[in-house]
Amino acid sequence: MILYGLLCIEILARGILEIRECRAFQMKGGIFVILRLIPLINDIVPLPEKRGAVLDGGSGEKEAAFVREHEKGHAAAHHSVLRNLVKVIFLLLGVWFLAAMLYRFGHPIWIAVLYLHLVAIPFRIFFHFYCWNQEYEADRYALKQLGKHKAKEAMLKLAENEIPYTKLFALVYREHPTAPLRYKNLFKK
Repeated sequence: MILYGLLCIEILARGILEIRECRAFQMKGGIFVILRLIPLINDIVPLPEKRGAVLDGGSGEKEAAFVREHEKGHAAAHHSVLRNLVKVIFLLLGVWFLAAMLYRFGHPIWIAVLYLHLVAIPFRIFFHFYCWNQEYEADRYALKQLGKHKAKEAMLKLAENEIPYTKLFALVYREHPTAPLRYKNLFKK
C-alpha cells in the first residue's frame, strides 16, 4: 500500500513539474511528457537538449574553440573517471538494495524494482548536481584558456541552441545545467 501511495505521489509531482515547465516557457507537451510521467519509463526516456545547430557542429570557430577547451577541462580534471566511479558506487548500492528487498524482505522482483526506482530518485538528483559542478568547472577552465569575450559568445550561442528548461526541471532530468545557469556561474551575475 505504501508503494502505491509513493508511486502516486511521484506521478503527481512529475505532473506538476511538467505543467510548471510548460507554463514557464509557453510550450506544448508531447509524447515525452507522457513518458516522463510513467514510473520506470521516465528513467530511460531521453530529454531533448538542443534545437537547431549544435555548438561543435560548425556553428562558429569561437563556439567550437570553447567546446574544445571545455572538453579539455573535463579531461584535465578526470571528470569522466569520477562520474563513472560515482555511477559504480550507486550501482553497487542499487544492487545491495535490490538484494535486500528480494531476500531480506521477500518482495517479488517487480515490487523490489519499483522500490528501487523510488529510492533512486534522490540519488539521481544528487548525481545531476554533481555533474553540474563538473560542467561549471570545465566552463571555468575554458574561460581561462580563451578569455571572457569568446566565452560569452559561446554561452550566448549555447543559450540560443538549447531548449529552455527551468532550474528545477533540469536538476530532476539533466546532467547538464541550463545555459543561463552556466552563464551566471561563469560570470557570477
